[in-house]
Amino acid sequence: MAEQDEEMPFVFKITAPFARMKIRSLGFDRRKRETKIYEYAIHRYYMDFIEIMVALTIIVCRVYLAYDFGQPFSGSVPLNGSDVFVFLLTISTLSKNWTLMSDYRKNVVERIEIAAKQR
Repeated sequence: MAEQDEEMPFVFKITAPFARMKIRSLGFDRRKRETKIYEYAIHRYYMDFIEIMVALTIIVCRVYLAYDFGQPFSGSVPLNGSDVFVFLLTISTLSKNWTLMSDYRKNVVERIEIAAKQR
């Protein structure tokens, strides 16, 4: 039976250049095991950031389409019952990820930056 190649998730591919750039800017050697762990932690931070941006985009687009602001397409799709569920789900995702990202920034990313300064 042939092994299947496992691909990285799409969001992980998007955040890879940012995490590599952050690790390089901190002066870590990317070939070391410790650095790979730090890089993964930074990936996680950027993934949460992207999730927040997607949730904000969904909220802003839905509000734009629901209410007439005098701009093209604004107010063209009024709210219905299922939109309330999706809207509440998006707001809860946004608030959860906002809290996680701020805690992760304080407890992980700042510690990595301190470890880089102490080297």
